[in-house]
Amino acid sequence: MLAKRELRRYAGDVKVWVGRYKNLTNLPHWHDDCEVIFAVTGGAKVTVGSETFELDEGRAAFIAPRSVHCIRGETGSVLAFILFDERPVRNVLEGRTLRTPLLGCDYALEALYDKLDEELSSGSQLCMLSVVNRIERLVLDIFSREAPGKEKEADRMEERYRLLLDDIDEKYADYSVEDAAAFTAISVSYFSKFFKRMANMNFSRYLNLVRTEKAIEMIRAGQRKMTDIAIACGFGTIRNFNRVFHEITGFSPRNLPTDYNALSLHPVYTAETSFDPTSDDAELL
Repeated sequence: MLAKRELRRYAGDVKVWVGRYKNLTNLPHWHDDCEVIFAVTGGAKVTVGSETFELDEGRAAFIAPRSVHCIRGETGSVLAFILFDERPVRNVLEGRTLRTPLLGCDYALEALYDKLDEELSSGSQLCMLSVVNRIERLVLDIFSREAPGKEKEADRMEERYRLLLDDIDEKYADYSVEDAAAFTAISVSYFSKFFKRMANMNFSRYLNLVRTEKAIEMIRAGQRKMTDIAIACGFGTIRNFNRVFHEITGFSPRNLPTDYNALSLHPVYTAETSFDPTSDDAELL
């Protein structure tokens, strides 16, 4: 499944958020924030990049910025989250990684969570300074006590994959599988397997999804003829445009409903858009 980008919108100037979820399951996603997860009650299966591990009750994990991850909590489980902007701790994170996201040491996270929640609710200037200080100390403590890791080839490929999606979003009209393979610096045959594994769909299907989304934007702008839109979006001919458009949306370009949700087509959200990866069954406590 393609990983979507989540943009966390913080309430104030201090970019720290705490929250507890019951029965949490979410989709693969990534964000620019650091994330600490603590299993308060029950456990969860957590996947970070290519690594999957069990987060048992009482255990915690640190998810570095821009790491693709998803969480599947057990029924009745309660998971606590501390999310925060990476900038205050960038000097600690830069050039460093952990051997595994699953933390092996005790960081008194329940007490820290309660204190952060209290200070964030207060909103006073001194409390906000204290929040930032606590986050800085936590990250420094984690990277001082946990086993260091080395950058893995899987992590590098994951980064190339994210960058590729941005490149396609910008140059979709003339993009080819050869362009994508060259961008990721791998052979065409290996790229096809790599993309299918990451996206759960082949490259041509994904490219058609992007082109169709762009076509919908142009149709709604109402400033171009259908033949011009077909060419501008990379479909080549109006016949191919009509065929692909109907296959993906269920409608012809001329009969697309005004309330059709174009974002439902595109499994990757860029910096201008966001989504909530959390399932409807999850309960924010």
